Amino acid sequence: MKTIEKTNVDDILQRADALIKEGKDFLLSEGKVLELADWLTIAEYAQKYNVTTQLISKWIERGVITENDYVEVGKFGKKLVRDVAYKA
Repeated sequence: MKTIEKTNVDDILQRADALIKEGKDFLLSEGKVLELADWLTIAEYAQKYNVTTQLISKWIERGVITENDYVEVGKFGKKLVRDVAYKA
């Protein structure tokens, strides 16, 4: 028989808020201020705009996605792309 563990939603929300704060603090410490709602990970962008992650990487390499529209957040191992539709 499976044991179901109760999840406290308030605890989950507190942990999520703490992670968001940590992320914002890190970006500020690096001199980068981003409104995170305006950015997507490469995987999220690919899914939203129905393109491949490889295509997005090529756009970054070729400059279709400019330096102002792309940021690497090294501490978290994430690459973020501004949430706008790009065309090659």
